[in-house]
Amino acid sequence: MENYAFKSVAFGGFDKQDVIHYIEQTAKEAAAVQERLQKENEDLQTEADSLRTQVRELQTRLETETALREQAQSELEQERTARQGLEAFKPEAERLAAELERLRPEAEAYAQFRDRVGDIECDAHKRAAELEASTTARLRRTVELFRAQYVTLMSSFESTASHVTAELRKVEVNLSQLPRAMDQAGTELNELAALLDRSTKKEEKEPRG
Repeated sequence: MENYAFKSVAFGGFDKQDVIHYIEQTAKEAAAVQERLQKENEDLQTEADSLRTQVRELQTRLETETALREQAQSELEQERTARQGLEAFKPEAERLAAELERLRPEAEAYAQFRDRVGDIECDAHKRAAELEASTTARLRRTVELFRAQYVTLMSSFESTASHVTAELRKVEVNLSQLPRAMDQAGTELNELAALLDRSTKKEEKEPRG
């Protein structure tokens, strides 16, 4: 605050107006200082809150990274332990790898053979399907031919049967008339025998020359 020189009056003391002006000026300056300090305090409070938030975030990140580091360390230890355990199987793995390399040509040959067998099976299925279709068509034609022949045969059989039936009826009529005809023939034979007998006796009675 700057030094302020008060005016003196004739009867001693200070000028009232001057004092009032000084008090008002001092109050304004104090209010301005208080407002500035209040703003600085609020800014500092805001900055402090931001810093506290950053600290909490950093603390959380640190805890997370610490947990991740511990987890990574644990996994590293497990991997190291597993690797040490696998070292015992390394000779067997190398042996199996060598065996695999030895069997690879056979496996490739088997794969080629399997593909060839697949092609053969596919071709066989195709040929079987074609043969089945051809056989079915041939059987169908044969059945149709037999059916046509059967119809013709049945027609001929019915005609022949009708003819035979008519002939059998004629034979049946003739057979029914046969006993009467035989009786007539027997009578005629008896008459002929009697006639021959009389003729013979007559010849025996006549004198011979």
